[in-house]
Amino acid sequence: MRNIRNLLSLMNFKISIIFREGNVCADWLANKGSHLVGYEEIDILNLDLAFKGMLLMDKASLPYIRHG
Repeated sequence: MRNIRNLLSLMNFKISIIFREGNVCADWLANKGSHLVGYEEIDILNLDLAFKGMLLMDKASLPYIRHG
């Protein structure tokens, strides 16, 4: 901790928090990854429909409204 604090004192930085609602794609991937037992590749041509919708909303800079 001391070494980290010393290094941070030499840097100009800002720490911020983005809640999971602010990045639903990252939240979806993290949640999926937390349930995996092994390695899994995500094929862009065969995406989960919910995830594909989240990506499209993100690309359009529109908020994704969670329901359910």
